[in-house]
This record gives sequence, structure tokens and C-alpha cells, in this order.
Amino acid sequence: MWKISPNTPMKLGVSEMQNVAVTTQPTAYDKLLVCAREYAEKFKDKNIGEIAGVMNARTLFRAIGMDPTKHRPSSEGLLRRALKGKDYFSINTLVDIGNWCSLDFLLPICVYDAGKTEGEITARLGCEGESYFGHNNRKVNLFNRFVIADEAGPFGSPITDSTRTAVDLNTKNAILIIFAPEDYNDDLLQKQMITFAERVKKICGGEVTNSFILKLN
Repeated sequence: MWKISPNTPMKLGVSEMQNVAVTTQPTAYDKLLVCAREYAEKFKDKNIGEIAGVMNARTLFRAIGMDPTKHRPSSEGLLRRALKGKDYFSINTLVDIGNWCSLDFLLPICVYDAGKTEGEITARLGCEGESYFGHNNRKVNLFNRFVIADEAGPFGSPITDSTRTAVDLNTKNAILIIFAPEDYNDDLLQKQMITFAERVKKICGGEVTNSFILKLN
């Protein structure tokens, strides 16, 4: 079961999948590189703030109390690397698909191993004393930050994720999340959720068991 706490200024496009097969094949990474080259060719003479879609992630970050000029959305970080012709790191097929979609949609995206979560999942504010170790192995203070938490505590956020629910080669069931600002168009978000899941199915197999937009009514 999923919940969203009052005063949570964002919406989440959530897809739950089962029976995925995660590998280190370069298929998704190659798609990420193609997407990056397309951005570089199309916007090589543009200021990044002039690129359609960039403001969506910045709006989201401001709404959750983060200055996007100091803590760049992951989608913008991917875009900046594309425009500078820099390479990316390949992690595994599922994470690479997440990065590909994040660059494509210009929204923060996270993938989690559903088998490592415990019980009900809630989008909420972090409580005093809550923290986790992020993928950079640094301890992240989550007090007063918007997080995704299960019954064992926070495991994700639009900023960085916990190593506890990280996707690896043993992942069989996955959670895909697209983070969007409150005013983001639901029809567009739904379309992007479908695209994300279809890309996973094509490269990693599996099937969608649940898909919905989590938001305040």
C-alpha cells in the first residue's frame, strides 16, 4: 500500500514490476548515449535554462525546499553532461534505463528493489534523526526533507537514494518512480510512465503489476 502525507508538494508516477532480469549488458546504456547525443546536437548553442522541460525539475526542487542551483536535479545533471559531451557511468540495465528516461523526460527518476522494502510505503517529510547512506556512501540527513519511506524508514528521495533498496543483478521485483511537480500534467506523466515501463520490459523483461500517480487530491 502507498500513501502520501499532507502538504507533500509533488506527485509521483509509480510503476511496480515483477520478474525483471537485471544484467550488465550495454543495451540501455547505449540508448542513454544516443539520447545524450540528440540533446547535444539540438541544443549545443542554447543556455540550459532555455531548454523546454528543465524548469519542471527546478520547480519541483524549489517546492521541496531545495535550491536547484546548489543541489541540481539528477535529470539536469545528466543533461549538463550531454551538452558537454561527457560520458556516463553504466551501473546495470535497470538503472541505466532509469537514467535514459530521466534524461529523456528531464525529471528525476529512481528505481528500487521492491524485495528490499518492508510494508507500507509513504511519501512524507523526514523526521528528526532520520538518515541513510546514499549511493555515494555518504550519510544523508533527511530531517525536514521529502522522502519515500517504508516501515523500516526512508529509502529514497528526489535527491539521492539509499543503498538499502538499491537495484542489483539479483533484483527480480522493482519499483519505478518518476518525480514531478504538483502542477505537472497527469496525462503526460501517465504517458511517460508507460514509456518507462515498456523500455524496462523490452530490455529486462517482466510485467507491470501496479501503476498509478500518487498525489494529493
